[in-house]
Amino acid sequence: MNDFDILSSENIKDDEGTARRSVKAIGIVAAAMDALGDAGSATAKPGTARVFPVAWGWFAYIVRCGSLISLAHQNGFRHECGPTSRVVIQYTLALQWLIEGGDAAVDVVEKAEHISAGKLAKELADTGFPLPQGYTLAAPVAPPAKSGALHNQLDNFKDMCKLYMDGPQLYVPYKLQSSYIHPSYIAARAYADPDRPERLSTRAVTDTFANLVDTTRCVIQAALALAELLEDSVLADAAAEAQKAWGAAIELWQRTAKP
Repeated sequence: MNDFDILSSENIKDDEGTARRSVKAIGIVAAAMDALGDAGSATAKPGTARVFPVAWGWFAYIVRCGSLISLAHQNGFRHECGPTSRVVIQYTLALQWLIEGGDAAVDVVEKAEHISAGKLAKELADTGFPLPQGYTLAAPVAPPAKSGALHNQLDNFKDMCKLYMDGPQLYVPYKLQSSYIHPSYIAARAYADPDRPERLSTRAVTDTFANLVDTTRCVIQAALALAELLEDSVLADAAAEAQKAWGAAIELWQRTAKP
């Protein structure tokens, strides 16, 4: 019996074997997503008309970013895909949060977009930044005000994580990437040899596959979340196949607090 026959978290290690299985698992979900899109067969269950388009868009972004991270790891860019891995972590929990929240969550997402558009329109007007020809952007006549717990959860990933058991397991790797996303000393030192600090390198000195491993878990969880909105089992079947290929069983995050 090999790793592909055992569904156990003990098989998920920070090593080449797990990395190879991660690439395969992400590929399985990506292929299922492409098949659904190409066939136009992503049919949502009744009562999900407003949630599904947003959920599908976030899911597609998660899987495409997952494929990007997979390609990065296969081509020697483990460290540089960290910011994208951070995005995947946030989007994956937000996808589950959206599906659980239903129309009320969609309302918040749409409202947040109006607020953001209003702020951008004001910024462009204040700075006199010229818009490209043919492009228009107008602030809402009465920009909606930010309010409510759902809006705070959407705005603040830490608040969203608090809704779920073991939420820090998501927030900690998300937070750790902040030092690399923003210009910082630690970001600069990633390209220095730890044994010879005076020696600079064009490649980050790292031997971890953490970004790929975290991303794989997220891609599978995203598939499980969206599968709950679909009439057929194509995506659920792909998630099951991906778990077997990866060597570990994955579940959605357990909610411990109300929206």
